[in-house]
Amino acid sequence: MTAAPHLPGPTRAITLAKVGRNGAADDAGLSRIDGIEVEQLPVGRIDQRRRLTASIRNLITVYLPALWHLRKRVLATRARTVFVGHIALFWIGLAHRRRWGSQVILNGRERPGGIRTRGSLATWFSRMEPALLRLVARRAPVTVVAVCESHAAQFRRLGLDDVLVVRNVPLAAFAPDFVPPPPGPDLIVACVGTLYPGRGIEALIDATVTARTAGAPIRLEVTGPASQQYRASLLDRIRAADAEAYVSLLGPCPSTEVAARIQRAHVATALYEAVDLANDSLSNKLFEGVVAGRPVIAGDLAENQALIRRFAVGWSVPAETTALSGLLRELASDLPGVRAMAEHCYRTGRSEFVWEAETSMLQKRLLDAARAQSTSPLTSIPSPGA
Repeated sequence: MTAAPHLPGPTRAITLAKVGRNGAADDAGLSRIDGIEVEQLPVGRIDQRRRLTASIRNLITVYLPALWHLRKRVLATRARTVFVGHIALFWIGLAHRRRWGSQVILNGRERPGGIRTRGSLATWFSRMEPALLRLVARRAPVTVVAVCESHAAQFRRLGLDDVLVVRNVPLAAFAPDFVPPPPGPDLIVACVGTLYPGRGIEALIDATVTARTAGAPIRLEVTGPASQQYRASLLDRIRAADAEAYVSLLGPCPSTEVAARIQRAHVATALYEAVDLANDSLSNKLFEGVVAGRPVIAGDLAENQALIRRFAVGWSVPAETTALSGLLRELASDLPGVRAMAEHCYRTGRSEFVWEAETSMLQKRLLDAARAQSTSPLTSIPSPGA
């Protein structure tokens, strides 16, 4: 999207209309979004139960037919560059390269081989990923985009020499004008994003309840899509603690409202648990909170710790109830100090965490390839349901 206005030909995204068990879905069909021609292919009904039988059924009856359709549509589209939004779809990018001689860029969103989410098809692929990537490195020149330097080092050790580090920072237009933190006596904490196990949401709810029980004036607002089963489990947790008055479980909001939801609070969160090796990258939620002008409570993962120390934009803490509760009580007792961090975070975000600058090297790759064959478009294969 950032490079599209400068490209000599059209930019197209070809993707599936829905994927996964977290409610990520759009309508199938053609549309134009931010200058991109978007084609979303139909997908059958996804079984959301986290069971082995459900995963097998989804793979055979839903994803394989949809991915074969995706491959067919991509190979029918001549392009100089193919940007593959998830490494699990590398085989489509390589097939396009064989047919059209295209440049292939793989989006490495997690540490290679790190996903260990129970009942997830992504875990099945992740177990094979290192071996597959070693094979890819020997057979075809590809570029990999990693979200942090430690992940880039892992890709290089697999033989992929051409690796770019592009952090998941927001577009410059993501944040509206600076908004001061809300008045009032309560510390308001925001958790905004897709809700699923491993994001520390249960620990955050329990920590809020514990801190309130100890007398700290705290409110928690959780916003985002979730599977029906997971949302029900969170609601049950809130009701069991009799916390409905100060813990709000809101539904999803449009992406254009994410910054505003964060700005309703004093503090944002980016709590990813160390449940698998893939949950150790720099979270886009950390950057979104800072760019929106709010300090962030982030999990105590190495990449988070280093960034928070360098820029003084929040706190790093284990994603477990006791540590979180202690930090929440500390912040609630120093609300003026928390409010004072907001403007510093906003200035830091606007100067340091801007997508247009962060992707300058990647944009150059796209533009150079497009100029080499100015009559061919850029085709993007986003993550299967993005």
